[in-house]
Amino acid sequence: MINFTSLATAALHFHELKKDMDEIGPEIIKRACIMVWTEARRVLGTEGYSWPALSPTTLAHKTQAGMLKETGGLHDSIQWSSEGLEGRVGSDDDKAVIHELGTSKIPARTFLVGAAMAMEPAIHIMAAKAAVVVMGGGQSALFGPEMRELIHALKHAAHDVKELAHDVLENDSPDGILR
Repeated sequence: MINFTSLATAALHFHELKKDMDEIGPEIIKRACIMVWTEARRVLGTEGYSWPALSPTTLAHKTQAGMLKETGGLHDSIQWSSEGLEGRVGSDDDKAVIHELGTSKIPARTFLVGAAMAMEPAIHIMAAKAAVVVMGGGQSALFGPEMRELIHALKHAAHDVKELAHDVLENDSPDGILR
């Protein structure tokens, strides 16, 4: 259980917690980029995320070549970068636009957006675990009773603040007294 001897102690604790959370943000973005980058590279040359089937002519050509990936150029062109709280995963290969958006004759077979969507749940879990570790002071017991108690208390505090704000705004009077 977290016990604060004063509001100043609590404020200092939460200030340090905010600093720690600010520090892990860029690492979370970096790891999310790597997850999407890895998935985008993995999915190329497969049947993808329920993508439309290749035409028989295209499939015959690619099968004769021995693989669905013809040269690997698109695969190798996928890059990621991150700086602070911004991350990017993409390709400078013109074929990437055709795959992502399709054309009048070729259906879209999105591998970048598809990878981001496929990895979204795993990214949320990774980010939540990182945040919980920081909130728990680096403890390995991520979801111990103290953390559950803190989250429960914060939830109730947020609810109380919301009700108080609603009451103040609804019953606004010149002297500031709730009626």
